[in-house]
Amino acid sequence: MKRGYHRLITAEGKVVEGPLVVEFSDDGALLSYHLLKQEEPATEWVGGVFKSEK
Repeated sequence: MKRGYHRLITAEGKVVEGPLVVEFSDDGALLSYHLLKQEEPATEWVGGVFKSEK
């Protein structure tokens, strides 16, 4: 699953300014993230800030 956010705060406290796409596993664990450069299929736009717990 992929979701779009304006900003990401990693578990280590690093702030990544977006817009960006965060990819999750089926159980909701953070897999990866990258800057959004163009519209991506199968990406739900959430907006706001995603704060990673792990």
